[in-house]
Amino acid sequence: MDTSSAAAEAVTLWAASGAVVHLFPTGQGNNIGNPIVPVIKLSANPLTCETMSERIDLEVFPILTGGITLDEAGDQLIEMIRWTCNGRFTATEALGHREFVLTKLTISA
Repeated sequence: MDTSSAAAEAVTLWAASGAVVHLFPTGQGNNIGNPIVPVIKLSANPLTCETMSERIDLEVFPILTGGITLDEAGDQLIEMIRWTCNGRFTATEALGHREFVLTKLTISA
């Protein structure tokens, strides 16, 4: 989708396009959530995972240290998607983050 890189706007537009779950990779951490589509946060940044663990759904930094393989991380992500689609709250849902942005689709004067 041709959209802004601004997180709240992009997630809103992806939800409007029909997405039913959003995978949000974050390095520095981001609090973005959405009231329509669950936002699953994953991070490979050990510092972010340590300091923002309550906002991260899946920590994948062990890929970088050899603690898990890429395939194992992929399996964990698929399980996280399955759990979320079966009712598990994402970190952003549990924390009450529900950003929603309507984009202006016409040229401004």
